[in-house]
Amino acid sequence: MTIAFTTTTYTTTVTADAYVDAVRAGALVVDIRSRVQRERQGVLAGAIAVEARPVVDLLDPTSPAPLAAVAEGRPVLLVSDDGLDAELFALELASRGVHGVRAVDGGHDALRAARALGLLTGAEHLLRERSAISAH
Repeated sequence: MTIAFTTTTYTTTVTADAYVDAVRAGALVVDIRSRVQRERQGVLAGAIAVEARPVVDLLDPTSPAPLAAVAEGRPVLLVSDDGLDAELFALELASRGVHGVRAVDGGHDALRAARALGLLTGAEHLLRERSAISAH
């Protein structure tokens, strides 16, 4: 008896170019670089800064206290300094069945090279959110 297994390929990374498109489409960007790295390399304006250790639980909708945007099914892009840590966390989340999280291939370094660091400051969904916050 032959049993056929099918596998679904799931990509856990996006390029800097795909990052631009995803941000414009409303993806949540989570900067998992350490405070020291953010101070040295510069902040990623508009991103949520989360230390790497708790990021898996914050991005898993089945955890006791996920980020609200994740619970709503919003796509998430993880940014680390060179992309490696972000990819490991994206893979761990994928193994838990969380498939809306991607790592930026090359991380903050790749975004800098692509001149995409300031993209979030003008993203339409962030302008709407900023307007809603300032109206209160």
